[in-house]
Amino acid sequence: MPRENGPRVGGVTSDDVEAYFEGRPRSREVFDVIADRIEALGPSQMTVASQISFGRRRKFAWFWLYNVTKKDPNGVPHLMLALDYPVDSERIRDVSQVGKSRWNHQIVVRSAEDAQSQWLEELLAEAYEYGAG
Repeated sequence: MPRENGPRVGGVTSDDVEAYFEGRPRSREVFDVIADRIEALGPSQMTVASQISFGRRRKFAWFWLYNVTKKDPNGVPHLMLALDYPVDSERIRDVSQVGKSRWNHQIVVRSAEDAQSQWLEELLAEAYEYGAG
């Protein structure tokens, strides 16, 4: 969904997001679904650099594109969610414990339909609560 110019979340503008996804409409569509779901959970801060992250008191979600090539400029959308416990699911590519009470969950989100799944919505909500910690 197209966004207006100006502030979006945490001082980041839609121009920052547009620049990140320039020439990558399929990946942008996936990101928009995820970003909208996070926004619906409540306030958070978004930063845009080599990846796009979301945080509250601490960061809880990171979105980036993997394997961007001339042949496939959209790359493969990846999402990492931080939780205070590991989740065992075939939908999660990798789970790694990075602290005493923190596990990172790497998820490949191949389509907007994947991003709209009930399963991912619930996991995003749990990560959002972790971010309040």
